[in-house]
Amino acid sequence: MELLDLEKARLFLVLAVPGIVILYMRSQFLTGRMLSLMEGLIAYVTVSLVYYALVLPAFAWLEQRTGIAAAALWFLIVLAGPAIVGALLGLNVRKGWSQKVLRRLGISTVHPISAAWDWRFSGGEACWVLAILKNGTRWAGYLGTNSFMSSDPSERDIYIQQVYELDSKSQWTPRDSSVWIAHGEIQSLEFWPDGKTQQQEKAQP
Repeated sequence: MELLDLEKARLFLVLAVPGIVILYMRSQFLTGRMLSLMEGLIAYVTVSLVYYALVLPAFAWLEQRTGIAAAALWFLIVLAGPAIVGALLGLNVRKGWSQKVLRRLGISTVHPISAAWDWRFSGGEACWVLAILKNGTRWAGYLGTNSFMSSDPSERDIYIQQVYELDSKSQWTPRDSSVWIAHGEIQSLEFWPDGKTQQQEKAQP
């Protein structure tokens, strides 16, 4: 029984772990959410098999190695390689590289991020925001690195690190406070780009 359990563990390690690592790393650049092991087992195994097809030449080299060299290559294939692939896939979705290529070819695809909330906040860029609540209250503020936007689809709350007083002439006066807005209270969000972010984007080649 112990040998059978050991074989099952090895089979799981080989078939599922690369897919889990790839999709986990990819999710960190998007929503941060992953399917549970039982819900996503087929997806994890499928991604692992595709990954193995890409790194198949490494197995021929692995058969010729023993000891530390073999262990290091197994680590690279099962953990390090999938982590790199997952990070590249996440960057691809965030930057829209493949979608730009497909659009130039006249091919339209469904966006991999399913919600506008996740898409807007996945990049993490600093910006100015005006939040209008369902009761008519307005919160003007700055969304920077110390702000937080929930990635949980059932709890879309937001924390604005710097709040501004907004008068009748639309003048923004900084207040020495921040605000947390609970899920279900937000009616709309209006965004303005941060000037520093725009300057950095223009400076990029």
